[in-house]
Amino acid sequence: MSLAAAAPEAQLTRTALTVALVGLLLSPVCVDADWVFTPNISRTFGADTFGRSHPTYGATISWIDEEAFGWEFDVNYAPDFFEGVHDQFTFNGDSHVATVMTNAMVSLLPSDNGLRRFDPYVSGGIGLMQMRAVTPNGPEGLFESLVHEFGWNAGVGAIGFVTDHVGIRGDVRYLRSFQNGIPSWTRGIAVDVAPGNFDFWRAGLGATFRWGD
Repeated sequence: MSLAAAAPEAQLTRTALTVALVGLLLSPVCVDADWVFTPNISRTFGADTFGRSHPTYGATISWIDEEAFGWEFDVNYAPDFFEGVHDQFTFNGDSHVATVMTNAMVSLLPSDNGLRRFDPYVSGGIGLMQMRAVTPNGPEGLFESLVHEFGWNAGVGAIGFVTDHVGIRGDVRYLRSFQNGIPSWTRGIAVDVAPGNFDFWRAGLGATFRWGD
């Protein structure tokens, strides 16, 4: 990989670490708390997916106190996000959307001051969104668009534990960028896949592992 290609990935990594550090610094200190780790597989839908659902891969690590309030750090990667047939063109290049979010979590059930077997929740927060699209080599050569935007997300879900430490987590989440960029290489085309006021939905499911005090 060239240094030029590695630079955007390094920038995303540095920003992800900054977002995670801010979330940890904002977390309240509590002795009785659990850590929850969930690798997951999701599907995108709605909004700027324009009916073309694609799989995504990610993981979430959460910190939840005895009062059922917590923080989470969520990382997700959606390959081939823009791939598919649009109204007036077909995009068959390389693309992805990556998100890094730090969220607050609040349980929808009162705390029982014990190990919870079922925990519905709402969550939301801010972070970074990376959108990349590369066209194949054509008459005008290779074109690449790589944009980083700050964004926000909000979701609802539930965690169910089959043992004290292993369970299943599922949620539905809405993600949107804060910025409203000017369309670039898709200007004049019926469907705009250039970043800017970018949003989509994500539904996911994963195995959950809990440990703590």
